[in-house]
Amino acid sequence: MRLGMYGFLTLMTVCLALPTVSVRAAGPAKPVVTNKQRFRIPFKFDADALQKMKARELQLFVTRNRGGNWEMAQSIPAQAGKFEFQAPADGEYWFVVRTIDGQGQAHPPGPTFEPGLMVVVDTQQPRFDLKLESLPAGKVQLSWQANDPNLDPASLRLEYMQPGSIDWQAVSVIPRNVGQTSWTCPQAGLVSVRGSISDLANNATTAENRLQVAGGGEAIPKPQIPDLRQPIATNPAPSLATNDIPSVPEIKPAIPSPRPIQAMPPGQFITTTPAQQPEITQDRWPAATSTPAPNSGGSHLATSRQRVVSTRAFQLGYKVDDVGPSGVGSVELFITQDNGRRWFRYGEDTDRTSPFDVKVNQDGEYGFTIRVHSGAGLANDPPTPGELPSMTVIVDQSPPALELLSVEQGRGADLNQIQIRWRTQDIHPSDKPISLYYSANPNGPWEPISTWRQDTGSFSWGVGPGVPAQIYIRVMSRDSAGNVAKVDSTQPLMVDLTRPSARIIDVEVMTPR
Repeated sequence: MRLGMYGFLTLMTVCLALPTVSVRAAGPAKPVVTNKQRFRIPFKFDADALQKMKARELQLFVTRNRGGNWEMAQSIPAQAGKFEFQAPADGEYWFVVRTIDGQGQAHPPGPTFEPGLMVVVDTQQPRFDLKLESLPAGKVQLSWQANDPNLDPASLRLEYMQPGSIDWQAVSVIPRNVGQTSWTCPQAGLVSVRGSISDLANNATTAENRLQVAGGGEAIPKPQIPDLRQPIATNPAPSLATNDIPSVPEIKPAIPSPRPIQAMPPGQFITTTPAQQPEITQDRWPAATSTPAPNSGGSHLATSRQRVVSTRAFQLGYKVDDVGPSGVGSVELFITQDNGRRWFRYGEDTDRTSPFDVKVNQDGEYGFTIRVHSGAGLANDPPTPGELPSMTVIVDQSPPALELLSVEQGRGADLNQIQIRWRTQDIHPSDKPISLYYSANPNGPWEPISTWRQDTGSFSWGVGPGVPAQIYIRVMSRDSAGNVAKVDSTQPLMVDLTRPSARIIDVEVMTPR
């Protein structure tokens, strides 16, 4: 980004426990939130450029009122490699680095700067309240509310214990700062709830509550939203390291540059209104083909809402229309392995842009549906047991079973016919699974006899004079996922189209003895 007419600041990768940020031309980057009042600000510099300008020092300037006034926080030689900053209190801090050249000139000159780094220091725990109420028919209602300027709603964890249970059980809810849920307590007794939530600076708060209730005499219902243990597929989140003195993104000191610096283009993301759910599209797979090349992998269309693929890692394309004023907060994917009888939360699409990368643990049939949260936290409820998936993906990595039964040349009127017989079987067969080839050599090259055709179990090939006298036969079988099996004949077939004939050429007289 430009600083006056001279240098630029570039935020680099965040170290340790802080998130990754990037610079935009119109102001500071997305803030780095930390619960440490003391942190490092590393920077990179061009040694040749600093030497040419005979740089004396690098100065770190900070403002606590969003650019209202700037103060120099520290001055160091360029070789030091980093600044160390001690925040006097919680709050929002903007930083910029200024270079002093050999003639005492400052780059950028100041006294006002365009900020290049924003750090929010937050050492306060969120406020978190849990409330239990007794409802008619033995029902219990749990309400929660969390307040913090840097709250992380996704960190919400709720658990409950009630009469008849000896273990804490998770309360499965959509993570929001405010919400409520209810369930039926089958027995009279003490119901306990506990929970925790944290902010973006990793300050955590716990809360608990208890209520004596009269039992409703009904069975404890299973949670009507997906299990969050993710047993079907994997979508691992990266772990973050921590340190006593965290570091914020590296920055570059301002150095005069003869060439203009282009600003990074603004990011783009998909948005939708809370009430309208995205449609999972099929354009991430190639369309079904009737004559793919031999040994070609890939995936093929099975039905309008079902795909069969030959890999456990694939992408789900989705389409989102319209957007509310709050934009999109998150895009969640849910997965089922029993056609919707039980749903699980797979995870979030981090960039909120189609497609959604998916990886499953094993072959099988998987159903998917998507939910979108608005920037204000509103969303449709997760899929309930019995809800059908909007897209089904069958993962099949096994090739068809294939056997070449016989290859024979016909006789009599069928002398020029080669009869090829085979047997194939697959749980997800293709509409046209069989193709046939021949070669004069067991190692090829192979010439086509028939392109992909229906599985009739046999094929009668009419050969002509150009066919070699000795041939090998290859049969290939494919399934709807694109898995291919092939079998070659082990012994050559002698092709002889000559019909032997004879003619009388002379008469010999036999003399008497």
